[in-house]
Amino acid sequence: MRTMINKLIIILIITLTSVQFCYSEDTLQDNVEITYITNEGFLIKVNDKIILIDALFGDKEYGFCDIPDTSQLELMKNAKEDFANIDLIAATHCHADHFYASFVVDHLKNNKHGKFISTEQSIAQIKEADNYNEIISDRLVEIIPDNLTFCDTIINGIEITVYRLIHGPYYVNDPETGKRINRHRYIQNLGFLFNINGVKIFHCGDSNSDAILEYEYFRLDKEGIDIAFLGREFMWSNDCAGIEIIKNYIKPKHIVLMHLHHDQNKRFIDVANTMTEDFPSIKIFEKRMEIKTYNIQ
Repeated sequence: MRTMINKLIIILIITLTSVQFCYSEDTLQDNVEITYITNEGFLIKVNDKIILIDALFGDKEYGFCDIPDTSQLELMKNAKEDFANIDLIAATHCHADHFYASFVVDHLKNNKHGKFISTEQSIAQIKEADNYNEIISDRLVEIIPDNLTFCDTIINGIEITVYRLIHGPYYVNDPETGKRINRHRYIQNLGFLFNINGVKIFHCGDSNSDAILEYEYFRLDKEGIDIAFLGREFMWSNDCAGIEIIKNYIKPKHIVLMHLHHDQNKRFIDVANTMTEDFPSIKIFEKRMEIKTYNIQ
């Protein structure tokens, strides 16, 4: 009798274990909701965590990029509706089409929970803003790894790997010497890899295919990236250098192509449509506050 009971217990344990295994493999998933702000700005929600990256900008019309509309800006600055209770506010670098210091200060004053992470150059601009005061100083995280290095940190329960990535070049003639120089050579640009409950999301800032040596070194393809936000120059054409970087050194499951003016959308949609065999999931957002949800298993 005891032998029979023991056999029944063993069968029950095996059955329960099998059921648990099937549940964890086949039905558990994380919903990632991406809301497009403009340019490289996005609101990212993963379960109960919310990230706002490169979105607090647009003090004036620039012409070379789209900016948030007035209603979006007011909601972001006042931390209202979709922009309330944001855990992490990030800026990849200090350029005006990614970051405006005064707007960051406004948001942090109205969002007592959130913390801001960016470069030394961005933090310096915040501390010089007219509306800055020390009340938000303990929620500013300044981080700037050396070239070809990265740093790990955790902010409000979000694991972050911060990579130093060279800003894409912009060549002009130096008015003093007449020589061709890279206007962006001193800009501190960061790439962020967010890890939320195992969901991995990468945003490259204004890095581009000129940073091939960095991507060869960092080997992001080994990270198992679920969604990669990549600038337009990674997919300028279906045979550009950026394609090989994505294939060999990033290998994300999903791609969001960014830093597009609305007039450029069709051109890049056409390129993306020729790349579906290599990259079956490429998203190009076409209007402000457009939302896409990814189910990540």
